Amino acid sequence: MANTTVNASRRVAATSGHPSERRALPTIADTATTSMQIPPVRPAQFHLAQHVRACRIDEQVVLLDLKRGRYLGVTAKSLAGLDLEIDGLRIDRAVDRDAPASRIAFRDSLLARGLITAAPTRSTATPHVEEALQTLGARESMSQVVVSTANTRRFVLSAANAAVALRCRSLFQIARSVAARRMRHAGSAHPDTNAALTHAVATFEQLRPLLFTSRDRCLFDSLCLVNFLAAHGMFPTWVVGVATRPFSAHSWVQSGTTVLNDLHEHVRAYRPILVV
Repeated sequence: MANTTVNASRRVAATSGHPSERRALPTIADTATTSMQIPPVRPAQFHLAQHVRACRIDEQVVLLDLKRGRYLGVTAKSLAGLDLEIDGLRIDRAVDRDAPASRIAFRDSLLARGLITAAPTRSTATPHVEEALQTLGARESMSQVVVSTANTRRFVLSAANAAVALRCRSLFQIARSVAARRMRHAGSAHPDTNAALTHAVATFEQLRPLLFTSRDRCLFDSLCLVNFLAAHGMFPTWVVGVATRPFSAHSWVQSGTTVLNDLHEHVRAYRPILVV
């Protein structure tokens, strides 16, 4: 991708007939005494690529490349001048004149990685997810659940589909597939009542030990639960969040303000970066 740099301070010569009549155009300082006005140079506008999500935590910005499944942490200052809007806040467009070369090199590296683009894209802003205020607590109802053959089959298929998706597809493809499934069943979705969710999640948690544990497998567990609930006509929100100092990432499933497969006190430590 070619980059064009405009030098606003360049002096340009103008000719009028004989070379002896050659004169310089007015500089910015000269315009104070003339009617000529030089329009301000607007910083180049860039956009997050369609497969990139971002969130801002204090003065740090975390980028998630959904195609490669990689995170990149940068300072908000390093993104100045790129005209990016993250978490509803536009990154400061002021230019750091002490290190213009490093700023351009960093911009070019983001372009080379495909994380930003000069071409307008559809909004990549993270959709709003309600603040987690409570935990479903389905484990307390596990003893009252009688697991049917149909639910066992749904669980195995949900786990198999999640495993294949995480092995063979990118997060970008998985997220689009989950969102498309929700849209297809928007008119026939089962109401996410607390009783229905509690019974379905309790069934899931009773079956989970047959194939895996949720320890250190939050992404797989969440995607498996999303698949299992979809088989019951329920479509809660799948969330991936990040935290800094130190950096960590976590995934969970949420319905409204209720966390389904984790403790709400735990997930509140993470800033959502992917919401499906």
